[in-house]
Amino acid sequence: MTDELPFKLPERPPVTRVRQRDARDLLAIRGERTQPLAGFEDRFTDIVDYIVRITDEIWMERAVGYIYDTYDPSCTIYSSYGVVRSVEEVVASTTATLNAFPDGEIHHLNVAWSGDDAAGLYTSHLGHSRSTNAGRTAWGPATGRRTSIRFVADCISKDNRIHTEWLVRDNGAAVRQLGYDPQEVARKAAQTSSFEHFVVSPDTRLQGQAPRQRLDVDRMTLDGWARSLFHDVWNLRRLDWLAQHYADGIVAHAGGGRTAQGLRNYQALILHMLAAIPDGVMRVEHVCWSDESDGIVVAVRWVLEGTTAPGGVLGECPPGRPVFMMGMSHMRLAGGRIVEEWMLFDEIGVLAQAYCA
Repeated sequence: MTDELPFKLPERPPVTRVRQRDARDLLAIRGERTQPLAGFEDRFTDIVDYIVRITDEIWMERAVGYIYDTYDPSCTIYSSYGVVRSVEEVVASTTATLNAFPDGEIHHLNVAWSGDDAAGLYTSHLGHSRSTNAGRTAWGPATGRRTSIRFVADCISKDNRIHTEWLVRDNGAAVRQLGYDPQEVARKAAQTSSFEHFVVSPDTRLQGQAPRQRLDVDRMTLDGWARSLFHDVWNLRRLDWLAQHYADGIVAHAGGGRTAQGLRNYQALILHMLAAIPDGVMRVEHVCWSDESDGIVVAVRWVLEGTTAPGGVLGECPPGRPVFMMGMSHMRLAGGRIVEEWMLFDEIGVLAQAYCA
């Protein structure tokens, strides 16, 4: 019930729901358009329908060339490894991934969204992929092993084309499932990466000589609530305040294939991440949401910047290296509290930054 939420939601058109639905039924439905989609193909009913259908057609039906119709020629893709700026690189990467994992299947866990067709529609697509490694990957020859990982793709789409994307794939889980050493994989990635690299210049943890204070925002808005939550937990380090927002039985699915159940274990997960970047500063970059079958889901794209230290989620990494961890969190609420969270980050990409520095 939306009246139990700790924030107010704006009115907006109803769109396709993906959670707790059979994928065949989801794709079989051809309803009337429920929101303005100027410039999009007539067959799409709403922005969630667009994202789900093009993902399935490209990845499940192998319509790789359809990327040319759904991505801008000079699209920009951001990841923990750097930036690519061409649809040709998207096509090449998709081809290589399908060759390495030819039996891959995709499950849609959530699609949060914001915006409109005039300025651009923003989507945060949380998915789950299962596949067998039958071909060479960037990490080595085929292993024949199975992988089961999550991913999040945040996209801005306009006129039927994605022009900007932020991609996080749980490569930490994939690397371990394939039997590789994360440190060795990261060292190799640092030596061979040809992507355009980010400059990392994080804010100081202090404001002058004074510690940071709570944000002066309206916490009754969705954006203010989400930014305050992340600031309080990650920048102020007030993990004791988690109980104000999270259910006692919170289940969190995190990068590296990690799972935490219960508040105490969720606190331990956050501490394990902060131990790897102990001077880390959290920055929320975008907030959107979905009204799903099992509750409101809030999606947050964030960046944690700082310098590395061994002993946390990055393992025995090189110390004192400037890095950024790009992440996406999807938080499902019930009874006014967060009961389930998917917190995705790519620790292999962060490790590769450390070995590059």
